[in-house]
Amino acid sequence: MRAFHGVLALVLAIAGCTPEPEPVPLDPVSPRGRLVVEEFYYAGAAETVGADHYFSDQFVELRNDSAEPVMIGGLVLGDASGAAGEINPGMVPDGYADDPDHVYLENVWRIPGAPEDVILEPGGSVVIAHDGTNHIPFSTVDLSGADWEAFVEVSGADEDHPTVDNLESIHFTGGVDWLMTVFGPTIVVLELDSENDLEPFDGAWGEIRRAPVEAVVDAVEALMDGDSGDFKRLPDSVDAGFVHVSDIYTGESVRRRRDGDSLQDTDDSGADFEVRSSPEPFE
Repeated sequence: MRAFHGVLALVLAIAGCTPEPEPVPLDPVSPRGRLVVEEFYYAGAAETVGADHYFSDQFVELRNDSAEPVMIGGLVLGDASGAAGEINPGMVPDGYADDPDHVYLENVWRIPGAPEDVILEPGGSVVIAHDGTNHIPFSTVDLSGADWEAFVEVSGADEDHPTVDNLESIHFTGGVDWLMTVFGPTIVVLELDSENDLEPFDGAWGEIRRAPVEAVVDAVEALMDGDSGDFKRLPDSVDAGFVHVSDIYTGESVRRRRDGDSLQDTDDSGADFEVRSSPEPFE
């Protein structure tokens, strides 16, 4: 084999060519500043024959928008605590946007594995599903190829879909499965330096979790409508704005805008995301 390579090098030299060096693999790095929420679909499907309030097709898509492989094993994500707006008359803001140092989460999930066990290559994406199954014809979305789903084993009533791996549940506030509010949830992705960075906290409606803003990898704030700014859940240092769809059960999704070859990320969801008429996971 060595003789063959020597002859090949001699032939290439005679021809005036030199072999291209093999690229050196890059070591995986932290996702901070590299991993972003690309698409967030929460509003629920538009009415179809046989289903008029279908929400099991919710998903979050994360993308490595960098030139380096990133470690995503052990990443934590959850929905921020607080109402999305004045859903019912008399409702008042109950989020924690006035705390500049922390984010507050109701339900918390973790991607299984140590950081180096799950690597997302440059330009790669992962889809995290409410239910990892084919939702057609009740929705336009097939999530049977998702990377993870939020299976609530403790409820005893959630379905564990066989083609999709499960997230690890860290804190769950109750119900059959993880229903993010269709009125506008806020998703936060965290890289924790220690399990102690996720603290129990007595929220207005029960125990929730609190984490330092320094642990935030990315977030997207969605609220009920354009008049719901007082209901923001995240401090401006994490997300200075918010996005909203036109109504619940419209099948609309919010997707991050492009800025040239990259995804736009100004830490302002109102500027960074646009409303799409239908979700497009895996695109």
